[in-house]
Amino acid sequence: MNAPFRFLGPSQSALPVLQSNNLFALGREIRILHEGEEYRLRLTRNNRLILTK
Repeated sequence: MNAPFRFLGPSQSALPVLQSNNLFALGREIRILHEGEEYRLRLTRNNRLILTK
């Protein structure tokens, strides 16, 4: 089973890593709620990420 995120070892970064294919498994756009505000993270045709408020 794949965890939604993983931590890299101490020799790398201690930040969690999210795989974009997990984020966009159901479509090319997701909504992110942050402090009561909604943001949209979109995957473009050129496989670039765009975050908008």
